[in-house]
Amino acid sequence: MLASTEPDRIAWHLGSAATGPDEDVAARLEAAARSAEGRSGYAAAGLALERAAQLSPADADRVRRTVAAGRAVWLGGEPLRAADLLQGILGLVSDPVQRGAIQRQRASALVYCAPVEETYALVVEEASRVEPHDPESAVALLCIGSTCCWMAGRIERGLDVAARATRIAQRVGGAVGVLAKTELANGLALRGRTAEARAILDPLLPVLRSTDPLSGGGATLLLGSAAMVWLGMWDEAFELIVHVIDRARASGAIVALPFALTWLAELELRRGRIATSYAAATESVQLAVDTGQIVDASHAFVTLARVAAVRGHEADCRRDTASALEIAARFGARSIENYASSVLGILELGLGRADRAAAHLEECARLEVEHGLGIPTPVPFRADLVEAQVLAGRPDTARVELDVLHQQASGTGNRWAAASARRGEGLLAAEGRYEEPFAEALNPYGDDMAFEHARTELYLGRRRRHSRRRADARGALRSALGAFEQMGAEPWAEQARRELRETGESAAPSPNRSLRDLTPQELQVALTVAQGATNKETAAALFLSPKTVEFHLGNVYRKLGVRSRTALVRKVEGLT
Repeated sequence: MLASTEPDRIAWHLGSAATGPDEDVAARLEAAARSAEGRSGYAAAGLALERAAQLSPADADRVRRTVAAGRAVWLGGEPLRAADLLQGILGLVSDPVQRGAIQRQRASALVYCAPVEETYALVVEEASRVEPHDPESAVALLCIGSTCCWMAGRIERGLDVAARATRIAQRVGGAVGVLAKTELANGLALRGRTAEARAILDPLLPVLRSTDPLSGGGATLLLGSAAMVWLGMWDEAFELIVHVIDRARASGAIVALPFALTWLAELELRRGRIATSYAAATESVQLAVDTGQIVDASHAFVTLARVAAVRGHEADCRRDTASALEIAARFGARSIENYASSVLGILELGLGRADRAAAHLEECARLEVEHGLGIPTPVPFRADLVEAQVLAGRPDTARVELDVLHQQASGTGNRWAAASARRGEGLLAAEGRYEEPFAEALNPYGDDMAFEHARTELYLGRRRRHSRRRADARGALRSALGAFEQMGAEPWAEQARRELRETGESAAPSPNRSLRDLTPQELQVALTVAQGATNKETAAALFLSPKTVEFHLGNVYRKLGVRSRTALVRKVEGLT
């Protein structure tokens, strides 16, 4: 049923029976929509408001109800339909302020489901039209335009648009002022002007923490989170991303989840939390496809592909990368090309095919210049390129790339880049001089970069073995192997096992059960339950039935060898 109360049912019956405009019936349907929204029934609310708009005798009421329908339909996970509804009333609107507000709402839906350049052209044109009458809408439209530029790999153009939005926002302030500053910080970070980006973001943190992601603040929070990920502000980024996800789940606003989950997957992967990254990326892909956010699906697919690459799932990685590239080509999201090349590079590197890895990663270097990237973290490929070239027997070209990585690290102050550059030094150092750079590379990683830490130990152990220091090599290699096995990074674990065997130590695969044995749905259930959620709460958060949760939880217990929620919590904490 679309409605659950007697007045709502009466409204729907009257609405179905009406043959022409009827304000009384339209008002009843509008009230039914408010009731449905109160239960997070956005799809039902959208249908009620759409029918109410059709039955509205006055154009003003028809416009108002259609705008409300567009918002409800968007929250319910149908952004393209929301945009179509809003486009249908533009001919009824002559007031430039009202038109600008409608186009602003329409563009917010289109940005993740329409060709990037088309959305960019729409918002820039509309911003110029509305600026003299409503500078606030102009700012919001321009911020969508700069987001389109990031997607298209047009960073310099996006920075110009964000700067224009910031100048206009100085006249109005408020929420759009925060949005404009966040977009500007995003562009500055992408260009490598990290000190300027930090100077903008740091004072905004208290405001961002108190922003409601479902009242127009979702884009602000996630743009800020993205910039923080690139700047190494991982704790702050995690806090904001989880804030968006928790709010969206609690309110049933499915449309807000895919982009946020993709960023959670990105961040968790960088921290070496492979299982949680896999769960988030899998759900992001599913929801992005289900809600028609096809442009965002390209980012979700390529993030899932990177997780598959680290886990050594070659067929899955290639399939998901191909899906990402197909969508990117169709919608003009050219930034995905760089991500995709880096994913294929790390896949080949993990599988021990250094020449193939180098070819993909050299394409990243070309695209970095073409897109105008000035920071090494959005697409973290250059450390992989150095390693691929070293392993492929091309130390001279590796040194050239290492010099670039050093320059980027010193220019941006990024901890990951600096540590990765020192690891590259360790790989290239002369015999007897590699211990110091490896030690300095290991120090900054710590627990929040477990995968990178383990890779450094692997390469250190390999160099020690080549130096005939077998006993010293074993310590580093054992540590790397344990970390890789816990993360489920199987091709890297196999490299560590192979190196250990070369030192004379047997190293069979660990028999310990881990989260990598779970299906994506089982993993999502396990992680949610381990956070303290009941079966009913888990079902609501993951948009499943309680019986489905119970079924998956039974499989989780069996696969992980646990019998209680308490044991499950301990097991998950030990494996993530």
